[in-house]
Amino acid sequence: MNNLSSFYKEKFDSFLFYLSKAKEMNEEDIHKLRVNIKNIRSLLLLADDLGVEERLIAKILKQMRSVFKYSGRLRLIQVCKAIVEQDNIVGHKKVVKSLEENKQQVGKDLNGLVGKFKIDKFQKRVEKLGVALSKINKSEIREAADKIIHDELDLIYKLWASSRGEENYHEMRKFFKIIKSILNLLLSLNSDDKLANELSIVNETESILGNWHDRDVLEQKLGTIQAMAPNSEFKSLVREIKNKNRSEKNILSKKFKQQMLTHFLKY
Repeated sequence: MNNLSSFYKEKFDSFLFYLSKAKEMNEEDIHKLRVNIKNIRSLLLLADDLGVEERLIAKILKQMRSVFKYSGRLRLIQVCKAIVEQDNIVGHKKVVKSLEENKQQVGKDLNGLVGKFKIDKFQKRVEKLGVALSKINKSEIREAADKIIHDELDLIYKLWASSRGEENYHEMRKFFKIIKSILNLLLSLNSDDKLANELSIVNETESILGNWHDRDVLEQKLGTIQAMAPNSEFKSLVREIKNKNRSEKNILSKKFKQQMLTHFLKY
């Protein structure tokens, strides 16, 4: 087993570990489950570019798709709940209660899905992929990885140039995540100060966008809650939370713009 197949195995093992803990609906575990899926998807993009077991990759992605979808619904509610509690607007516990009720139902849907996940079939596919990856040499990996990073940056620049506001931020974040996963892989194969610095910048940028996205999904969720408000008092409370959230979201938007101008658009 070479370093590449070892790196992939580590990510797949981590995915299965957090999948086994998903029924507990712990916020951090659900977050790590989704992070692992996102990392695996990015890494499988590299494997696909290397021409490794294309049909097998498609089957692995398909098997994880529903887990990603339903864990995303749960994660969205968890994030919204955490932000509302963090902002600590007077009376916020009424909104937290509404989110908690929603969380329990979504959690049941995820638990049902996890119970049906065919782990043995998944592990056999991963083992077969590992054998194929072990035959790839480092020069091929670096060439394919550099191409992906270049292509993702090109997509980010195009989205930035076509934007008038925040409408493309979420898509840009997806591309930054892919770059981050690929850089982590390259650094696991070879120590490189230049790559480590690039990873630090990409990680900071993606983190800002992640916090912005959390605020964005809360804004949408609050809109739904406000529309179903049982009385004017509750509606007023939700409006106050929305205003606070929008203010924080604007700060993050400005931070992202500055990050782009400082590190990605300076030439």
